[in-house]
Amino acid sequence: MHFHRTDRRALLYLITIIVALWGGVLIERYVLHPGSSSALMTLDEAAMDTLDASQGRGRDDASPSFLLARNGANGGQASASSGVSGSSASSVTVTTPETFPFDPNTADSLTLRRLGLAEWQVRNILKYRARGGRYHEPSDFKRVYGMTPEVYERLAPVIRIDKRYRYYGEADFEEDKARRKARREGGAEAREQREGASRSDSAVQRFPHQEKFREVVQLDLNTIDTATLKKVPGIASGRARQIIRYRERLGGFASTEQLAEISNFPAAELEEWFKVETGVTRRLNINSASVKELARHPYIGLARARAIDDYRHQQGRIRSLDDLQLLPGFDAEVIRKLRPYIEY
Repeated sequence: MHFHRTDRRALLYLITIIVALWGGVLIERYVLHPGSSSALMTLDEAAMDTLDASQGRGRDDASPSFLLARNGANGGQASASSGVSGSSASSVTVTTPETFPFDPNTADSLTLRRLGLAEWQVRNILKYRARGGRYHEPSDFKRVYGMTPEVYERLAPVIRIDKRYRYYGEADFEEDKARRKARREGGAEAREQREGASRSDSAVQRFPHQEKFREVVQLDLNTIDTATLKKVPGIASGRARQIIRYRERLGGFASTEQLAEISNFPAAELEEWFKVETGVTRRLNINSASVKELARHPYIGLARARAIDDYRHQQGRIRSLDDLQLLPGFDAEVIRKLRPYIEY
C-alpha cells in the first residue's frame, strides 16, 4: 500500500501523540505514584469488603477459633481494627461467640459476627443474599462455606426462618384454606344480615324487607321465579340468580340433585325446598346443533362439542348417545346426564 508524503507525516504525528499519552500514564502510575492504583469495585462489594479490611482479603485469622485464642491471650477480649486505605480506622470489639435467635435472611453483619462467624463467612452470606439467595429452612444454613458441625449444632436450635422465606407446607395450605373459608363465610353472613335486616326508619330504607317462608314449601325448579326463590330462607338475590341462570343453561332441571352442580350453592341444606314436576323445557338436536350451541351446554363444553362435530362429519347421523361411547370424554356418567337433554 502506497502513502503520500502528507499521509505519512500525519500518521507519524498520530503515532507520536498516542505513545506520548500512554508514556505519561505509565510514568505517573509506576514511577511517580507507585502502588496508588486500586481495582474498581461496585458499591456492594466495597460495603461487604469492609468486614475484613483489618485482616486483608483471604485471611482466616477472623475465624472463631482464632478470636477465642486471641481473647485468651488478652484477658478474654480482643479488638479487630477495620478500615479502608485513606480513611480513619474504626474498631469492633469481638467477644466470645453468642447464641441467640436469628434469621439468616435478615441478620446484619454485626449480628452474624456476634454469633461467632468469621468475617469472610459473613461476607459470603451477604453476597449470597445480594444475588437473591435465600435460606428456606434451618438446614440450608449448612451450605455456608466453612461451616463446621460444631458451629452449626450450636446455631441450628436458634435459627428462625420467617414465614415469607419458608417453602409452603401442608400446614400452610390448610391454614390458608381455613382463612379463605372463614373470610368467605363471614362475607356471606354479612351479606345475609344486610339483606334480611329490617330498618326502623322506613324513610331511609332502600329495599323493603324480604318476607321469608315460615315452613318448608316445595317449589318446582322449572317454573319458579326469582321473587319466589328469595322467600326461601338462605336464598337472597345472588343465589336466586344462580338457580335461574343454571336452569337456562341446562334447558331445565331434570332432578333436584343438579342443584349441587351450582358453584358454592348449599344444595344439601336447601334441596328439601324444591322438586321437579315440569320436565325439561328445552332439548338440543345433536345432529343439527352447531358446535357453539353444543358447547354452551354445561354437560358438553367445547371439547366434547368438537368431538360430536367430527363424528357427524365422519360417521354421519347420530341415532343414540351410545354411539358416542368411544369418543374421548363420553363416559357412562356423562351420557347418563345428557339423555334428558338430547334429541335426534
